Amino acid sequence: MAEFVLEWRGALAQRCSETMKTIPICLLMISSALTAQEPVMDLEARKESVVNLEAHIAQREARLTQSAQDLISLDKRIERQVDDLVKLLAGVKDSQDSRVQVSKMKQEAIDGLKRGIQAYADKRRELAERARKGDEAAAGDLGKFDERIAKRVDQIVELGKSFPTHTDTEKYESEGGSYYWNGYYEENTRISEAWRQNRRDSTQSSKVRDELTKAIDANVARMEQRKAAINDTLKNRQPTEAERELYQQELGRLDAYLDQLQRQRMEVTVVSTADSANPLGTNEAHDLGNLIDDARRDLRQDISNLFRQYDRFTADRAQLDALRKNLEARKQWLKEHAGDS
Repeated sequence: MAEFVLEWRGALAQRCSETMKTIPICLLMISSALTAQEPVMDLEARKESVVNLEAHIAQREARLTQSAQDLISLDKRIERQVDDLVKLLAGVKDSQDSRVQVSKMKQEAIDGLKRGIQAYADKRRELAERARKGDEAAAGDLGKFDERIAKRVDQIVELGKSFPTHTDTEKYESEGGSYYWNGYYEENTRISEAWRQNRRDSTQSSKVRDELTKAIDANVARMEQRKAAINDTLKNRQPTEAERELYQQELGRLDAYLDQLQRQRMEVTVVSTADSANPLGTNEAHDLGNLIDDARRDLRQDISNLFRQYDRFTADRAQLDALRKNLEARKQWLKEHAGDS
């Protein structure tokens, strides 16, 4: 239609140049051509578009529901795997044979949990920024990421408490003795292996607990800074009602998290669960290490899939929201122009 109008305009211009007598008529015809528009979509076609869009939305809703179920299922599997590994490691400790094999596995597990916290925290920051810009769905997801971060901290603390602390152990043990010709008896002694192991255990425990205490203190400081920044925003700026509600929710989460951190700090400092742990020999510790390595690879893959699926889920959710708004606009047009209710 547009090409036809352009050709028509050109023909009219050529005819007008051939004779000055028809100028008024040409001007009138050109004016009509310039104001020509595409034919308006008929009413029935608009009603049909609403039906088609509703079918499209139903299809996307079904897809989104399935994606949400897949996401929940994968998340539960990850949490179950992490829980099982933490409980397994917390229930064992080193022996004089394994020396520090188990302690190293626990330290590696703590480092892995810290990396997990960082991954969830990075994604949470993305959501918080989207929520600040008005994305209500993103705001609703913030609590889920807070739960995962808090749970990882609990798991780190559980592992930290499972490191054996110092116990009073005799440093020397007897190797027997000898009598000399004058009746003098000399006893030979050596450093006890139990004492050596106790020293290794207490060294590892002190190191880990000190690191955890410092990490908790740093986390508390960051939470307090966030609270101060939010309170300053609420007091000295002019946030919208949606922003104000979001900030109030954030303050509530921060207070709950700070209470949890204070409890965890006390537990790391004074609580030990190592007495009930099972000491492992060298071969047992080796087998456990192989199990942990395989589980770690599985978890890395699952967590990568979780974040990828979540990103796809949020994109599909945003698309569905846009489709619903489009549908409402079309229905509103029909209501205004065709009297549809």
